[in-house]
Amino acid sequence: MLRNNQPINKHTAPLSGEIVSTSVGVIKAVGRYGEKYSVGKIEYQLFSEAGYQYVISPYWDVVDGLGEEGFQGIPGIAMELRRKHYYRANRQPVFISMRSPSKDREDLAELLEEVGMDSYNRLEWLIRMSQYGGGDPLILEPYREGTREFAYNDLNTVLCQLQYGDQVLISNQSVVSNNPSVYTEHLLRMVATGAVIRFKKEKIVIDKTVRSAVLSILQRQYYAGKSLQMLKHRRGVEGAKSRGAYRGRRPMQIEPEKIQKISDLFHAKKISEAEAMQRLGIVSRSTFYRKLRELK
Repeated sequence: MLRNNQPINKHTAPLSGEIVSTSVGVIKAVGRYGEKYSVGKIEYQLFSEAGYQYVISPYWDVVDGLGEEGFQGIPGIAMELRRKHYYRANRQPVFISMRSPSKDREDLAELLEEVGMDSYNRLEWLIRMSQYGGGDPLILEPYREGTREFAYNDLNTVLCQLQYGDQVLISNQSVVSNNPSVYTEHLLRMVATGAVIRFKKEKIVIDKTVRSAVLSILQRQYYAGKSLQMLKHRRGVEGAKSRGAYRGRRPMQIEPEKIQKISDLFHAKKISEAEAMQRLGIVSRSTFYRKLRELK
């Protein structure tokens, strides 16, 4: 049987009944320079009698603004069908199974303890781990119910809380930055969350109707600027080496007590990954997780 060109069977048709518990996460694609794009929402629903199901809901207005380099789809989901929702009833989606441990894994108890869980919910475990795991640039982050309105102060403060559907109110464009490259990066990172951006003075609104087009332009400009910046940096390093003046990059020094405090807050889900990195002064996710591993 086909419905809207999608084969319908017991695993792809939605379940119905009483839902007794849920877990929800945001699927994000991590770009070339660490920027994150909200490409969809995934929800795990446990029913009282019908079993369980996963519901994957792409954010098409963000997805359509990304090139193939930045996003090649959600594994196991036929994105070409452009469904509003994809269901997996009583079956683990490929996206989940390829990046989470089996329930029969010998050290599962240790893995659960590491993220403060008593029982195994694969989606919840992935959300708490908040790291790569499927051989693709996709990660899972916590989802917050409802939308909020934020007044723009600085990028990191807003990004720590911003989610798809939220609104960011900005008095004027110069508040973001007067530097064109910095402005492009900051605006890109906000638009990539799927939030609505409103500039009061200029009366500019970036919402769902224009998000794809704006995102595509911002990404191209940002990548072009980053490539030029890296080229200049390499030339500077080569010049310093030729003069014998290059000493390499110094390792980042952070007090272990501070890392431990931030790690505790992060694993307790009291602060987000972005906020934890901001407090530590770390811009690279790989550096952030390396610092956390070093604590152990």
